Amino acid sequence: MKLLKFLLLLIASTNVNAYTLSPSSSAKWGSPTLGTGATISYSYMLGGEACDIGSCSSLDSFMPTDYKTEIGKAFDAWSSVTNLNFFEVTDDGADAGSITSSGDIRIGGENMDGQHGVLAHAYYPHTSSWGGDLHFDLNETWSIDGLAGTISIFWVALHEIGHSLGLGHSDDSNSIMGPYYNPHLTTLGADDIAGIQHLYGTPVLSAVPIPAALWLLAPALIGLFGFRKTNLNSI
Repeated sequence: MKLLKFLLLLIASTNVNAYTLSPSSSAKWGSPTLGTGATISYSYMLGGEACDIGSCSSLDSFMPTDYKTEIGKAFDAWSSVTNLNFFEVTDDGADAGSITSSGDIRIGGENMDGQHGVLAHAYYPHTSSWGGDLHFDLNETWSIDGLAGTISIFWVALHEIGHSLGLGHSDDSNSIMGPYYNPHLTTLGADDIAGIQHLYGTPVLSAVPIPAALWLLAPALIGLFGFRKTNLNSI
């Protein structure tokens, strides 16, 4: 027993998390208390707004038709492993970094550095006037499937949303939050999950209500079983 406890302690001591947080470790949505959840809105920029680099572009202008589905899947992936809820709102077209009624996370495109350099960037929550905003490089060839010569919308969105939520880069090669594009990774890794749960806690599962029809059926079942029991005792 003592040997088993020693081995468990040894394993625990070597299980060092590879994730990092934003330079301000309390930069998160909702309560600044680590491990607490949040509800976060997001919106798609209309295009033409002043941005941190020139002007922002609408994703409609350079991405395939179903890009919103892929980005929505990326938000869902994060909310499935932690106490976060996301919802889309309409962007009001205000310049980036200004007072706006748009989403907490505003999503648009920018002319960054040509192809195959920086694919996108995102800002940590509350650390600047662009806090949370996510910009894709409009010079890349974006796709739903991420086939050779194209860039996966889902993978980049998944990675950048991690930054928008407060995660830095990870040293874990199996992590979506690693610093390099790796479309072979299609789900959040254990280190990604550990990092986001450190910030926002574990998922909160709501109780599933019992349909009213089952409540109506219950007395009938009780009566049926009681009737059968009576018959059996009378034989």
